[in-house]
Amino acid sequence: MSASIHASPTTYASRAAANVPPRPRLSPTSGVPRNKDAIARPFQLPSDNQGFKYLYMPCRLRRHYSETRKALSKLGLPSSRVLDVCYPVNGMMVGILVHNDYVEEATMTLSENGISLFGDCDPNDPILLKDPKFDSDPEEVRKQTAIMIHQNRLLKVIQRLRSPIRLAVARSFIAQDWITQADHDTFFASSSRDTGAQMNDIAANFIQATSPYSDQQ
Repeated sequence: MSASIHASPTTYASRAAANVPPRPRLSPTSGVPRNKDAIARPFQLPSDNQGFKYLYMPCRLRRHYSETRKALSKLGLPSSRVLDVCYPVNGMMVGILVHNDYVEEATMTLSENGISLFGDCDPNDPILLKDPKFDSDPEEVRKQTAIMIHQNRLLKVIQRLRSPIRLAVARSFIAQDWITQADHDTFFASSSRDTGAQMNDIAANFIQATSPYSDQQ
């Protein structure tokens, strides 16, 4: 009897199975997120260059914050290193909040992409008030308005951040005289009760008529 009589019949399934490539073996790091710096940070010694800084750059178009973050990420600034995105002057500039240790690298990355930062930009400068409703106010009133708008924005930034970075950012803002110690104490005293509601009340007390543009909105 011929051997072909006892051979298993060839089917479509058997032919297809024969052509399936072997499943690749997972590498030991295949499940590790791309941003390993953020994972390693808690195991590293604290930096001697503590603090945070806003970097301001030209921006002709006010886009949604998520779109701005995506654009910055494509340029080489990962979202994990950018704590806040704000538009102090709509249609003129955008600001990003970064750790002091990242300022040099961020500045270099932006420069490599043809983006120059504004110099020592003072976020409390009344020149940033472009809303016509402030034009007739005395200069001293304009200064106080600019300060309150900036404080209001920063309080909302602190509200949005998670611990422990929230505390570090708040201390940095105090050191730069951007918010007061009283603001800081009131916020953290209320955090164990209802942080969101308390912070909204604090921020609302600063200014009612102006809505600042920042990442947390």
